Amino acid sequence: MKPKTEKKSSWVYVKFALIVVVAGLFGAACNMITGTNFESFSHLGDSLSRGLYGAGVPLLACGMLLAIAATGLYLAAKKPMARADEDDEAYEQANRRLCLSMILTTLGFPWFMLTMGLCFSPAMQEENLALTGLGLLLLIAQLVWFSALQAIVISATKKLFPEKRGNVFDTKFQKDWYASCDEAEQKTIGDCSYFTFRIMNILYPIVMVALFMVGSTWTISALWFVLLGGLWLVQTLAYQLRCYWLQHVKSHRS
Repeated sequence: MKPKTEKKSSWVYVKFALIVVVAGLFGAACNMITGTNFESFSHLGDSLSRGLYGAGVPLLACGMLLAIAATGLYLAAKKPMARADEDDEAYEQANRRLCLSMILTTLGFPWFMLTMGLCFSPAMQEENLALTGLGLLLLIAQLVWFSALQAIVISATKKLFPEKRGNVFDTKFQKDWYASCDEAEQKTIGDCSYFTFRIMNILYPIVMVALFMVGSTWTISALWFVLLGGLWLVQTLAYQLRCYWLQHVKSHRS
């Protein structure tokens, strides 16, 4: 049977052209608005920046709420875990709660890294030792709490899935865990990775265009462009080089 040929549609090109035109008009309109309201947007930007820096410690402390919620989900999973071997519903309930707990602990790490910058930058510049000390205590508390809780949740998950392997404190944990997954689980990981890749490929150009628009009105550091563009390049190169290696290097070695 011959493979089906791809249907050609001129609407694809029309839609692409419309997207380019609409995006260009939107960018021009935004530039006109920011240009005519330069002072207002400048004051707004300064106010937002001061507000975020001022809220650095409270935002860092909010990470403790993630830790508390993740701990609560883990504790809630312990009861159904005791009946998981004999009750399928309890097994699914325990697995779901452990999964939600792991999601919150995973969110905790980027959250405290983000809020750490908001907390420590002004405190260290102003040489505010009290604020710096408080932020450092919160940072250490969250780091220890999230790390320990993640290890506990992984250990509990291994009890539900004895075939799983890996030590969360080992640098090869993700590799070992992936290797211990079955084909369906590895496919799920691949689907999630591809979904994330698509989302970031949409997000990077949007943020880059926003930087262009801001840079055309205000003077901003070139490091913002280097940082964003560098991250985008790293993601693209990592994907393309890995794909090339799997298709043209590894396949010929086996």
